[in-house]
Amino acid sequence: MGLVSVETTSPEGIPLIDFEECLKERKWWCFLLSSIFTFILGLLSVVLVRVIQSFMCQKGGEDQNSEEEKQRLKDEAKKLRLQGQNPDEAPEGDFMSEAKDWAGELISAQTGMGKILVCLVFIL
Repeated sequence: MGLVSVETTSPEGIPLIDFEECLKERKWWCFLLSSIFTFILGLLSVVLVRVIQSFMCQKGGEDQNSEEEKQRLKDEAKKLRLQGQNPDEAPEGDFMSEAKDWAGELISAQTGMGKILVCLVFIL
């Protein structure tokens, strides 16, 4: 019932390699080199796209400062609203937006639990 080793020839007269002879020589290094090459090529492509975007899509300094100022004011308003010091303003969102904010803080490792989660994900 075992596989029988039979050497055959192709129509052109070239002998075909037996399946056992093919498996005798392992080429693990080919797989390893191709994986490393693919990984490095992917990293280089990401870096190249980011460099091109940084040169092509530069914003003026005033716009960036105003965006930073807007974000800072928004964060301060959110803190005041969470502390209950700004009761006349309506709440920003519902349960889903709160869950998204909590998940974002957890994933970014801003809290102790988030740091533990990030370490576990990195280890596993």
